[in-house]
Amino acid sequence: MKITDFLKCVFCIVFLCLPISSLADSTNKITQQTTEVACRYEMSVIPHDKSQATSNTAWFFWRTPNMIQTLVANGDHGEIWQRTVNGSIQYRKLYHSDKTAVEYMPADIPTNNMNFDWFKLSTMLTQQELNALKPVKTTQVLGRNAVLRTGKTNGQTLEVLWLSDENLPASITRNDENRTVALRLVEITPLSAAPHKPIAVEDITNYRHIDAADFGDMENDPFVKKMMAADGHHH
Repeated sequence: MKITDFLKCVFCIVFLCLPISSLADSTNKITQQTTEVACRYEMSVIPHDKSQATSNTAWFFWRTPNMIQTLVANGDHGEIWQRTVNGSIQYRKLYHSDKTAVEYMPADIPTNNMNFDWFKLSTMLTQQELNALKPVKTTQVLGRNAVLRTGKTNGQTLEVLWLSDENLPASITRNDENRTVALRLVEITPLSAAPHKPIAVEDITNYRHIDAADFGDMENDPFVKKMMAADGHHH
């Protein structure tokens, strides 16, 4: 998906002369506590094979303690994860122009090779990945405290600028033998002051809801036909 609009931002970097022990202390303070934020990210996938094209995507990310929602910036396709009182995670793909939500029931998630980690959903990294990264220096990004963390995990070289107070990445760069994936934060605001709001959960209840497990029996449904054509194969 191509980016139709880039938001400009200025990275204000101030190096602080803190000892490495202080950086190590910040590592121990990483928890699953999350603040309510609205973000805009840009992601580039750069193949090492020069014959392959770089792909760029921009998308919105909204987070509350029990809800994560995303939206592709140049389209109407998004996703929403909701954490229920019993700890399960409800996942839906949202197609706003069609007023349709495709639901993946918790019991069907393993069947679809999905394994949701709430910490990773809300921070974009697993706790294990963060623990594997060594804090290098402190800095500021978009006026917020950040720690540069580097290391290797799962066969990848990983560099992360971690926003300490928000528990979110300001950037993630992953390198493996095939490609570089670079994620960059370009805008972050409190959710209450966000210029772009997530769709209200109450509004989603008015969407048409389709169980993903029923796709195979709905090949003549106009919406399902469109989704299958977009995927290039039967779901």
